[in-house]
Amino acid sequence: MLVSERAVVNADGVPQNEFSLAELCALADSWSAWYLAQGISARDRVAVYIEDSFEDQVHLTALAQIGAIPVLVNGRMRPEVALGVIERSGAVGLYTDAAHLELLDGRQAGLPALRASWVRADADLAGRVLPEAARHRHADDDPVVLCHTSGTTGNPKLVIWTHRQSVEGARFRLSVHPEPENSVMLSAVAQSHSGAIAFTFYALLAGLPLVTLTDRSPASVARATATYRPTTIMAFHPTFAALATSEPDPADFASVEYWLNTGDSAHDPHVRTLTALGHHTRDGKRVPGSVFGDSLGASELGWGPLRRVITQDSPARARHIGRPVPIADVTVLREDGTEAAPDETGLLAVRGGSVSPGYWNDSDTYYRSRLGTYRLTGDLARRDAEGEFFHVDRVVDRIRTAEGDGYSVLMEEALLLHVPQIADCAVVAGLDGGRTVPVGVVRPYADGADAEELLKLANAALAGIGQPELAVLEIATSDEDIPVGPTEKTLKRQLRDRYADLPTYVASAPPGKLTAPGLASSPPA
Repeated sequence: MLVSERAVVNADGVPQNEFSLAELCALADSWSAWYLAQGISARDRVAVYIEDSFEDQVHLTALAQIGAIPVLVNGRMRPEVALGVIERSGAVGLYTDAAHLELLDGRQAGLPALRASWVRADADLAGRVLPEAARHRHADDDPVVLCHTSGTTGNPKLVIWTHRQSVEGARFRLSVHPEPENSVMLSAVAQSHSGAIAFTFYALLAGLPLVTLTDRSPASVARATATYRPTTIMAFHPTFAALATSEPDPADFASVEYWLNTGDSAHDPHVRTLTALGHHTRDGKRVPGSVFGDSLGASELGWGPLRRVITQDSPARARHIGRPVPIADVTVLREDGTEAAPDETGLLAVRGGSVSPGYWNDSDTYYRSRLGTYRLTGDLARRDAEGEFFHVDRVVDRIRTAEGDGYSVLMEEALLLHVPQIADCAVVAGLDGGRTVPVGVVRPYADGADAEELLKLANAALAGIGQPELAVLEIATSDEDIPVGPTEKTLKRQLRDRYADLPTYVASAPPGKLTAPGLASSPPA
């Protein structure tokens, strides 16, 4: 049933990579019994902050089935941010590992609600049995897990998932997507993330064999695919982008029929590279080229409310995010709550059974994210006359220039589509004195790329779609130049901070790293 790239220690204290469903259930039951012996009871929150592996999901099950509420914290999250998440949850217990315990450096002792911290060596699971009477019977609206958001716009928020809402998407997919006998899913997503949780629920219900990766680099994904021959690969856009730009070997991906992207919508040039790999079935016949399923998702939405399917034959449509899935009611609203006209940019809004009922300990943010009976996603979008949706930008990432609004993700798509030298990029607002200007940071395919030449090509592409020109173009020479958070989303807030004083930043840049002909201000003397 399960292959975990990073071994999970079983109840006998032995690292194990492959589990049957019965073995997973027995391991979760042992942990449940152990947590009960530590005084954990229904409604208690327990944080899990460990190196990414399927062990996150084992603890989710172990805690939820005794009525406790697991708080899954991404192991790549900085310890000071993780402590804030744990404190806001009111967790009474913390399960961690030796590496993260060292990172915390005893600071967890200052959390007011925390009663105890444990590592695996503290837990004696051998012979523990969970009494049937100890299994909690959840009502539909009972919380079963707290997921956290990416933190791209501030502190990560704790998203409540409830008993019925958490499986609404999995139930829907089961009803419309029967899995062939040879199906295998490879999950290249952090196992603490809501996307991984949702598809683990689905895999368990569908009887779908699951392979989970901790190392999500292109080499690791290629190696695992060649070894386990999955038919579906699930990942976030940054993983797919890195894979697409790594010159993947078609032989490694011959088994792949379907790519499943959730979170931020994928960029078309990366999608085209991946759909050239593998195969799919059409009219009962095997044909070259795979299918890419793109779903705009977020922890708050529970399941991607919009979906598009792309093959090699699909026409390129910039920032197209498809149509609503049947379990979601999706619209575009004006700020006054009225529905936007066709092709009018507005606020993307969703309602449906998979949508989270709120944020833990943060009703203010939750109610500010609602408009009428809809939940706002934080995105700007438009819907055409045929009912197709197009993503314009995140609300907080829109670039308000004197020449008009720039939409960062639309600008990024244009650069990737029309400047073939660029492998990946990010566009954000920078400050040139009192003026807001667009700044692009680009990762070229080749070393030694010329920033001035790339800027000319980039601005020609932007002019072609009516978007503002870049005032500054910087070449990314390290991963830190395009920072991503623990959930693999680009941290544009950090980039805006970096470019908050462009004249000074440009003056201190190494020769050849950037070009800034669009700046009006001079650096301070």
